[in-house]
Amino acid sequence: MKKLILSILLSMTIALTGCTLSLEPAEETTVGEIVVIPPQSVLEHTEPDETEISQLQSAWEDAQRETLPAVPEEPEVVVIERETTAAATEAATETTTEATAETTRETTYPIVTTKPREIVYKHKNAQEILDGMSLAEKVGQVILARYPSGAAEQMAQYKFGGYTLYAQDFNGETPTTITSELFRVSLENEIMPFFAVDEEGGAITRVSRYTAFAETRLPTIQSALKNGMTVDEWTEQMADVLKSAGINLNFAPVADVAESKDDYIYNRTVSLDYNKTGTIIAEIVEGMNNQGLMGCLKHFPGYGANVDTHTGIAVDTRSRNDFESKDFIPFKKGIEAGVPMVMVSHNIVEAFNDKVPASLAPEVHDVLRELGFDGIIITDDLGMDAITLYTDEPYAEAFLAGNDMLCTSDGAATYKAIYAAVLDGRISESRLNESVLRILDAKIEYGILG
Repeated sequence: MKKLILSILLSMTIALTGCTLSLEPAEETTVGEIVVIPPQSVLEHTEPDETEISQLQSAWEDAQRETLPAVPEEPEVVVIERETTAAATEAATETTTEATAETTRETTYPIVTTKPREIVYKHKNAQEILDGMSLAEKVGQVILARYPSGAAEQMAQYKFGGYTLYAQDFNGETPTTITSELFRVSLENEIMPFFAVDEEGGAITRVSRYTAFAETRLPTIQSALKNGMTVDEWTEQMADVLKSAGINLNFAPVADVAESKDDYIYNRTVSLDYNKTGTIIAEIVEGMNNQGLMGCLKHFPGYGANVDTHTGIAVDTRSRNDFESKDFIPFKKGIEAGVPMVMVSHNIVEAFNDKVPASLAPEVHDVLRELGFDGIIITDDLGMDAITLYTDEPYAEAFLAGNDMLCTSDGAATYKAIYAAVLDGRISESRLNESVLRILDAKIEYGILG
């Protein structure tokens, strides 16, 4: 439009004054295919009046401004649309039949499919992103699902907040192949997902056990310290391996303290007393933050001498004072150091709630918030025996207990359960927004979004 106005203005001036364009050298600017010459060089024979001079000067200044790109005042979103894959064009809804004591009803769950898009958020804060999300996208964001075959297709359907990967997912892969695969998966969600692992060191390693990713397996923190390795060196080695594999969230460090070497959790701990463990945990959190890798303290409120909840229900009979004077110490120090996420265990902790596992107990989550933690609270895997032996529908209960994210082996079932709970009013959208906002804040802080 500026080009057209400028051309008309020049033509009118030439016609009115009978002047001709000067061919002598002058400072020029190019706007598209039009060369604009300053008004002093435009008029050769007849002096223009003041109005004409003002008009030409204004057009010249507009042309000068047009040569520079305007700086956007508001954040913008760049959308790159790609062709729809066959898997992404499946029906946009799924219908399930729910049986109740009195009746049978059909519930339709919206599945976010259609055309996959790559979205780049520029200068947006978490609230602005949240405001632009649909209910279906919010529900997906609170779910951290087990990485499945067909991960891209499930991501396109459910828009999960992320995936958890295990050792078998890296077997036969290289940094190039796995990062390419994860990037392809991420394109199916407008909000970059978490890609998480448990890389604690020693036996609990998902990535560094493979020589394609590391020359040597990441040692446990207790082994590293005993062999003269510093905490910074340990966290740097961990971060280098995980980032090379496209991982942005590590379920570490273990903030539990085991008082006996015979305890199930002992080999995964720092193996020091409560205060010294707290000091090391704080250093690990700071080191991971410096490396730009999200960490997660586990397993709140403290594992103690309990049995493995992967294979059964564990009941902790210790007093509240035991937790407050001992187990909470490493968690407090990790929180003070700036940890962004805390995982809650599946132990039944009688001091807080003697009826349900800690991950389903509001009282445990309330205590964690009282310790000053305002980041993401996540469950341990809801597919573990300690949960499945207790209930086969833990998802809405876990979210209502105070978890922001649900770690699950069945992403689809979790999605449908949470969506149904929002529709029937058990979970309010404002409660859902609180958790999504925490997730978005963390993703922005750690450079996962943007």
